[in-house]
Order: sequence, then C-alpha cells, then structure tokens
Amino acid sequence: MLGQEVKHKIGLVYLPGALPCFEDFGNLPTHIVRQDGQVNGKPASEILNMIIIPGGSLVESQSMQDILLQEILKMAESGRFVLGVCSGFQMLAKKTDIGRLSSVPITRQGLGLLDAEFKPLICTDRVKATITDTSFITKEVGAEVTGFHCHTYGKVDVGKDSKTILVSHVSRVNYHKAPQELISGIANKEGNVVGVSLHALIDRNPTIMQSILNALGIKPAELREIKAANAKLLEKIKAEIGISTNVISQERVIQKNNNPALLLITAPSSSSGKTLIVTGVAGALKKRGFRVGILKVGGDIRDTVPALYLIKEPIKDFSSIKIGESGWTALFDAVKDAGKNYNFLIIEGAMSVFTGLLNENAQRPASTAEVAAALGAPTIVVVGCEKEGIEGALMNTLNHVNIMRKLGVNTKGVILNKVRTSYLTDENKLTIKRALENVGVKLLGIVPRLELEGRGTIPEVEIKYEEFGAKAVEAVEDSADINLLTELAAPLIEKRVNYEAVSKKFKNLLTNANSNTLKGDCKTC
Repeated sequence: MLGQEVKHKIGLVYLPGALPCFEDFGNLPTHIVRQDGQVNGKPASEILNMIIIPGGSLVESQSMQDILLQEILKMAESGRFVLGVCSGFQMLAKKTDIGRLSSVPITRQGLGLLDAEFKPLICTDRVKATITDTSFITKEVGAEVTGFHCHTYGKVDVGKDSKTILVSHVSRVNYHKAPQELISGIANKEGNVVGVSLHALIDRNPTIMQSILNALGIKPAELREIKAANAKLLEKIKAEIGISTNVISQERVIQKNNNPALLLITAPSSSSGKTLIVTGVAGALKKRGFRVGILKVGGDIRDTVPALYLIKEPIKDFSSIKIGESGWTALFDAVKDAGKNYNFLIIEGAMSVFTGLLNENAQRPASTAEVAAALGAPTIVVVGCEKEGIEGALMNTLNHVNIMRKLGVNTKGVILNKVRTSYLTDENKLTIKRALENVGVKLLGIVPRLELEGRGTIPEVEIKYEEFGAKAVEAVEDSADINLLTELAAPLIEKRVNYEAVSKKFKNLLTNANSNTLKGDCKTC
C-alpha cells in the first residue's frame, strides 16, 4: 500500500463530494481514507497521526458516512491531529445553514468538534490573513499568511469552546467590493482540531508547514520520504475521473509544451449553461488522456470547481483572469503560466460575452469579448434555449456571433444547450447547421434539456459535484462532437488589442441602424 513505509502517516479523506486535489496540502498526505474509515485494512484512528478533510461539497452531499465520522471523532479525542478545510471545516463545526437562495434556513449538522456555525457569505478572494492564536498549525501569533477563499458559506460564528486562530482581510464578498475582516480559522481549546476557510494555506506559508512538522515531530529526512509517498499517491488518485467512479484516464504521451491548445467557452447570458458544458468537456478530455487546465475570466472561481473535481487539478494564481476589478492575474501572465502545466486549456467566460464592454470606468480588459480578442482564442458559444425556444435562441446566436466576429473574436463554434428536442427533425437540424455555417461557425452539438432544477445539481445551490459532473460528461459525450471541438482548439496568439477601440466599435454596432448585424464579415455570407 502507498506510503506504508513512512513513520508518520497522514490521511486524506477521499470520497464523493471531496476535492482531494484542489490544493497540495504541502504534499503531506500519504494515505487516502474512504467511506469505510480504514487504512490498510485497519481503522484510521489506529493508523494515522493526522487526517485532512478537504474542501468540496461534503456538507451538501452528506457523503461522509457514520463509520468514517466515528474514526475522525476517535482521532480528535485521542489527541491526534485533525484539519478540515472549507467544507471540511464545516463538517467539524456544529452546523451550517446551506439555505442560500432559499426563503428559509436549511441546516446541515456537523460533528461538533469545533464550536462554530456557518451561514451564507460568498468570497472568492486571494487574501492575506493574520494568525491570532496558537494551534498545531499556528505557532507564530501575529504573523501574516496568504491563501485564497472559495466558498459560499463563509460567515463563521464562533462559540466559547473554540478559539479564533486566523482572520482574513478580504476586499470582496457577495460579488461586491466590501473590505472587511472574516474569521477564517478556529481550533478547539487543545489545539489539535483545526478548521480553516483558507485554501493553499500549507502550500504557500512556511510557518504553517513548519508548525505541522514540529507538532508531528517530522524531521527533514522523513519529510522527503513522506513527499515521495505523496507523489505515488497523487499519481494513483489523479488517474481516476472524479471519485469512486473507476473511470481511468487513458494513457497518452504528453509532450512538454509551453503553448498548449486553447479554447474559450462563453455565452450570450449567465444562465446558458457554460459551467455544465465546461465541466463535461473537461471530463471528456481527461478521459481521453489530455492534461486539462481550467481558467476562469473574473474572480468567481467557484464556477471551475465542478470541472476540477473531475480532472483532479488544483486552483493556482493563474486560475483566475483579471477583468476590471474582478479576478487575480493579468491575462497573458495567467495563460502563459497555465501553459507550463497543461497541454489543453479551457477558459470559461464570465456572465455574457459582452458584459463590461460599456463600463468606461473599468480597467481593461473588462469583458470576456476583450479577453477572447486579445488571446486570439478559438471561441465556443454556449446558448441556452429553454427560455426563447430553439428558434429565438438561434436568432440571438446569429446576432451574437456576427457582433463577436466584428469585434475581433475568433468565434469557431456553437453548442445549443437546454434544448427541447422532441420536434427537432433531421431537416430542422440541417437548417440550424446551415444557418450557423452561413455566419462562419460550426454546430458542435445540441444538448437536450437536463433535469437539473433540484437543489444539489445547480452551481451555487448545494452543488453535488459527483452528480453534476456525471450528468455533464454524459451530456457532452452523447450530444457534442468532442473530436471536432479539439480540432478547433489552437495555441495562444497574443494580439495587441486597442480595448478603447473595441468598446467604441461595440457602441457603434449597437447604434448604427444601417448595420445589418446578421450580415457577417465572413466570406461565406
């Protein structure tokens, strides 16, 4: 069994709803702990020195069974070390109100190892935080650390039986600029049970790493053995698509390449289903052996999490492309850094492709359209058809494609999503295909309307990654042309874009009554 030879054994909870590769956890985990709560056939509480409960949708999914929860309780009670991150933090607390977008609270109970309660509050910032008290991961009180938030339920109320060990200094919450301090880490009175909202805390901060090593008594020589065991563990778990699916990525010879294939996926509106399509495409490509990287235009990196759940990749600084005041990393820096790690990049747009173009006060780029134009990225438009019907959605698509092309966006294909297919005859499909070809783009798929209305299958509303991801991959593989999609992808072409001119042209297209937007610039029109 992987990691069996190391003296100190650090377990990582690995079950549906968990994100075991969302961060590296200092490359410390040596064993995985599944639903049965066992390691090498024995109870985890008898084998492990420390257990890490990663982020994910553990609270929403309710996927942690009693036998595993009991092992965590035994570890805590015996003085062994327990660390919960984000959703793992919530599992260690008393309860979480997951009733965002609900008229009444919806409460999920935790283990109660930490005297805390969670309520809805969205934060997806890269942040600095201050250590305010001691625990097995925090010894240097007053020191500043860094990490990132990626949560929907981030308001923490701490009771008298726990102590605050971390406070984050955030600039944006609930989609708006609102600088404030958030409690982002607490511990029990003994300091051996810790919950943190900050991701990448161990990876980015030597003081946190050293505190853990000191608490466990790990010397440099053993640390090297632990990291070697961790590398083998990661190789094993990253080969699987999702968790407990037994779907293994095909082996593919991956050439080192700093200029990978690139595809940008956008939409006419924020409800078109971009996240579902991105998730499905990412999972389908991973199955075919591609090393897939996901980037998000703007700061709401939560949209990328369902895809990252399937492909087992972490959030990095390059994961969020800065537009206006939202996001982390400058456009070309983000794409070039990501290109060092992957051979296929998918960039998910923000809101509508045009959102931000009229904001004259914003730093540029401020829209997905500007990002696409600057990258020269082959761009796919995902069009939701449930509100306008296929007819109205198609007319909307033709207008969008023509305006995008006039603004310099390299628009290559369209996926019609949420389609009621009962009356779509072969003749109708051919008409749609020809209509799109007349404006120079390919029809890549017609994805039927899926039953995703219930809480638990919609991003931001109790998302259950295993269910959402499985539906997304199935929809894409059944209804979209993955081979054609990969053929359309192309390496980065860095362009010098005059963003002011793009914005001005967009305004002219809106106001010029003589410009027939259905008459595109392509030669086939």
